[in-house]
Amino acid sequence: MSLKKNYLLAYNATLIFGWALVLTVAAKACITLGPKHVYENVEVMLLVAQTAAVMEVLHAMFGIARSPVLVTAMQVSSRLMVVWGVLYVAPPSRAAFLPLANVGGVDLGLGLPSLLFAWGVTEVVRYSYYFFKLLGTVPHAVTWMRYTFFIVLYPLGVASELFLTYSGFPHLVSTGALSYPMPNPYNISIHFPSIVVMFFLGYVPGFPMLYMYMVNQRKKVLAPKKAKRA
Repeated sequence: MSLKKNYLLAYNATLIFGWALVLTVAAKACITLGPKHVYENVEVMLLVAQTAAVMEVLHAMFGIARSPVLVTAMQVSSRLMVVWGVLYVAPPSRAAFLPLANVGGVDLGLGLPSLLFAWGVTEVVRYSYYFFKLLGTVPHAVTWMRYTFFIVLYPLGVASELFLTYSGFPHLVSTGALSYPMPNPYNISIHFPSIVVMFFLGYVPGFPMLYMYMVNQRKKVLAPKKAKRA
């Protein structure tokens, strides 16, 4: 087994464990302590697990893994903006919640729990798919989940990302977090809230493009093979 293959197996196995841990700890905190206490319990593991995805962009760039560079970079950068540019520096976003329905006395809606659910399930399945693919055999159930769960989880994740960003935006404006105003020795001005706005305006063309990319991939992978003519 090659060094590259061993490395990728270790990378994917580590992130399967990492995201499973994020999911488990988040669920436990949400149930026992309440949604407002989820972030403080998952912060470090969430930041590590998501930041580790930067390696996927490098894998695609240098041919270590066969993934489209642009698609990979778009997905990773949007998540990094959420975890580092919103959740990490804007505490109000961490406890924000938009109720959408009540099922059995439980409020369901958009917030950090919905974000972690969408991301966590997606990543555990995705990294499991890559792991088994490296071994040469992917269980059909894993393939089916990889190319089916996104139909609901991707829109849920994007909606949660946008809502949390909206919730944390006033804090970014009022505190000037990550901004670099004039005058300064370098004679440049950085207004981070403007960067956030421009970044998330990219969701308008970006989300449909990435979603349809996955839809097309699903058709290729899960479509029944046409019988050969006699």
